[in-house]
Amino acid sequence: MIRAPLIWLSALWIGALIHVDWHLGRPAHDHLSFGLPCHWLLAILTFAPLPWLLMRRWPNSATAACVVIALGVLLGQGIEPLSEVMLYQAGAEPFTNPVRWRVFGEFMAAGIVTYLASAALASKRTRAAA
Repeated sequence: MIRAPLIWLSALWIGALIHVDWHLGRPAHDHLSFGLPCHWLLAILTFAPLPWLLMRRWPNSATAACVVIALGVLLGQGIEPLSEVMLYQAGAEPFTNPVRWRVFGEFMAAGIVTYLASAALASKRTRAAA
């Protein structure tokens, strides 16, 4: 399963949109900051299609969803801040910034709720079709 391109593309999707959400949600102090209070709405667009994609390939596997989400978080909240540390000599700030963690927490909370609701709808439709 871990070698499937769908897993990696979905994880890359989540990781990229975690980073985009950081730009949407962080306070407007930089030219790439927007300070949007409802930045977490991006999580709906990020997580809603995932169950529909994953259930086609792995209909009864919650493991696929956990792997995709974990890899996406690793890419978006681990590798990307690490690149900031390496490229811009930012120190530990990208990992210790409480605003970044608040924005990430809001995004993930909305995303997990969206994923669960979408998975319930997808499994209901899959059972109805069978």
